[in-house]
Amino acid sequence: MIRYERDDEGIVTLTMDDPDAGANTMNETYKVAMGETIDRLEAERDDITGVVLTSAKKTFFAGGNLTDLQSVTQETAGEFFEEIEGIKSQLRRPEQLGKPVVAAINGAALGGGPEIALATHHRIAVDDPKVKLGLPEVSLGLLPGGGGVTRLVRMLGIRGGPHGLAAAGSAAQPLPRRSTRASSTSSSPPARSWSPRPSSGSVSTRTTRLRP
Repeated sequence: MIRYERDDEGIVTLTMDDPDAGANTMNETYKVAMGETIDRLEAERDDITGVVLTSAKKTFFAGGNLTDLQSVTQETAGEFFEEIEGIKSQLRRPEQLGKPVVAAINGAALGGGPEIALATHHRIAVDDPKVKLGLPEVSLGLLPGGGGVTRLVRMLGIRGGPHGLAAAGSAAQPLPRRSTRASSTSSSPPARSWSPRPSSGSVSTRTTRLRP
């Protein structure tokens, strides 16, 4: 599900590629793979200079698995809530890795997609009008459960976050002046160039504004 490749410069490229689906979603395969991947990143922290997270699919990440959501009943709601809390905790760990983590967004990132990207320190998207970022699940009465609302508020403010992109359930494009957009068909090369910049200490999160 997640291919792990580290080059001679210590930059790790994580490529999401669900072998059983045409798009990456937050199914059980993803949860297990991401947990194992983060465990390895933390274990090899001293040998890593940066991390690039990208996708082998045409889209970056399609969000929650609707089949899993539809299977939730009143009896299993508590268990499902704990699973969501686990995903939220999982996405917090890359932020605390102590190394720069960059999301190379090569296609649409909706639902869980931007939540994963927001959990990195910087986001770089291919300069293509087809690349959309958004949390459309709120139009179905579902609140983003992976920490996306909190991170959007930190980036865009209380009005621009939940009352803007998230509340409207709209998709948006990265705003060129405040985010990084790659001119090529792949966002990975610019992401690799950015990732080793911080040499030591904590890693700050770069703000990326979104254009409706």
